Amino acid sequence: MKLGRFFASVLALFTMVEGGQAQSLSAAEIAAMVDERMGSVDEYAELLNDPDPDRSLAAMQIMIGLEDAQISRMALQHGLTSTSPGVRKAALKAYLDTGPILNIYIDGSSLDRENLTSAINQQSGTVDSSGTAFLSYKVGGFDAENGCYDFHVNASYCLLTLSESNVSMNLWSRWTSMRLNAEGNLVGMLQVANIRPSVPVTVPVKP
Repeated sequence: MKLGRFFASVLALFTMVEGGQAQSLSAAEIAAMVDERMGSVDEYAELLNDPDPDRSLAAMQIMIGLEDAQISRMALQHGLTSTSPGVRKAALKAYLDTGPILNIYIDGSSLDRENLTSAINQQSGTVDSSGTAFLSYKVGGFDAENGCYDFHVNASYCLLTLSESNVSMNLWSRWTSMRLNAEGNLVGMLQVANIRPSVPVTVPVKP
């Protein structure tokens, strides 16, 4: 995380130099600017690590919804790596509430390529030469009555449900249970259309 903040600061400084704004800055002034940028990010980290769990949780939920990708990513990572199932669920919910685009990767290398390609094409997806299928869905709003997140182009179609321990995704009118792994990805086994057997599916969780 520190390297990410450092590179972001350096990139900002290079941008200033290219614009002719940093020609007269000394090394000490540049170092001070880097420290200021890194310090502001550290302030967000302090909020996430507040000893009051309610304040920490509220900070995480708010920060995940921010337009600043760096801060949002930090808060999401904080929540997804928590040892508390409740915090992980809250992080996932805050993430889904932002209406993200989910990139879905399906390992279809063991499936009949023609049948796989046909099924994926019907969902406006693609299949590469190795048999990896790719789909992309944007999450819609939360349907409180049905307890699910809608598919953004069809409010009557439940796309996702969220429980204490997993996420269930509705693809090909079939619910697939997915769990969060250590890398921050949702993983599970998916049956593509009516093609058997089920194969691994991965959905990265990121802003």
